[in-house]
Amino acid sequence: MGKKNGVNNMKNILIVSHGAALGGSPISALNIGRYINKNKFNTVYVFGENGPIVDLAKKEGFKVYVIKKRGFLSIPMIFDFLKIIKKEKIDLIHLNTLTSYYKYPAIASKLLNKKTVWFVRENPEEKRCIKLSNYINRFSNTIVTVSYDTANHMYYANKNKLMTIHNGINIDFNDKINIDSAYEILNLNKNHTYITTIASLEQRKGILELIESFNQIKDEINKNTILLIIGKDRTEKKEYLKKIKNKIKEYDLKDKVILYGESKNIKEIMNISKVFILNAYWEGLSRVLLEAMICSKPIIASHNGGNKEQVFDNLNGYTFEAGNIQELSHNLLKVLNSDLNKFGENSKQLAIEKFNIKDTTTKIENLYKSLI
Repeated sequence: MGKKNGVNNMKNILIVSHGAALGGSPISALNIGRYINKNKFNTVYVFGENGPIVDLAKKEGFKVYVIKKRGFLSIPMIFDFLKIIKKEKIDLIHLNTLTSYYKYPAIASKLLNKKTVWFVRENPEEKRCIKLSNYINRFSNTIVTVSYDTANHMYYANKNKLMTIHNGINIDFNDKINIDSAYEILNLNKNHTYITTIASLEQRKGILELIESFNQIKDEINKNTILLIIGKDRTEKKEYLKKIKNKIKEYDLKDKVILYGESKNIKEIMNISKVFILNAYWEGLSRVLLEAMICSKPIIASHNGGNKEQVFDNLNGYTFEAGNIQELSHNLLKVLNSDLNKFGENSKQLAIEKFNIKDTTTKIENLYKSLI
């Protein structure tokens, strides 16, 4: 395996992810190793923290290191990465998004004259991202955005290094799902209709505004309709979670809104949901929208970031301005009174045609090969 004319031509890729929570960015990192051609590429992982994605990567047989920020100016981290790159005979370093953590593997890569691919999944116009402009231009060979929208907002990036590769989804993601079993697994009432969002509980995901919007229309929809909120407030003080609970109490929605918490059962959640909503103020290219699409869900999503590359008005749902409560309410009523099956079919077809993970991973492989 990986040999040509008796010579080992396997390339070793170091994939670095600062996060290891059950979120889109770490899952995207793990999916590269899952779907890449293993006869040509060997993937090794470094995570910036312990977490469920670390556990999954180890369980699936990947070589995994955890390097946390430490030491004066985090300089010891550079030496940690130098050791790993040498030990694992790394040919190329893949940096998974644009945060300060990635400065250190980028510097280590440059010192050892290795090629570096730097992905951008964050809002590039955040101040913390702009501060990294010199690093991303100087220390990367290629800058990859996960949406065309992200690329359009990277005004400080070297355009000669810039390209876009969308996130992908396994088109068999929704196979072998039994609806009755899904309700049992989730411990949810199958007599209810669920309007669902899956997002970290933080301001940029617009959960408070979603609750306000739902409150506005609750008397105009089926009385058994429930707003199902899947996600976790990962902050220590849980201030945003407190605001959500206060909002639910203020509107007397305790029987209409379920704060479910974090869940690994995404397929089951999607399949028991009537409509999926994402009220994010910015997204690179939303993985949870891809999951909703492949599960044939009608979608209501803010047109911010890459969402408008996934959701098209009157085709697979409706888009709106993030935080516009009236527009969200209007679109929710509109989609509930539309042909949900047709919207759902269109969602799935779009996912298959535009976001098949085999195709997106092939693009990543071709990028790797062009550099090494």
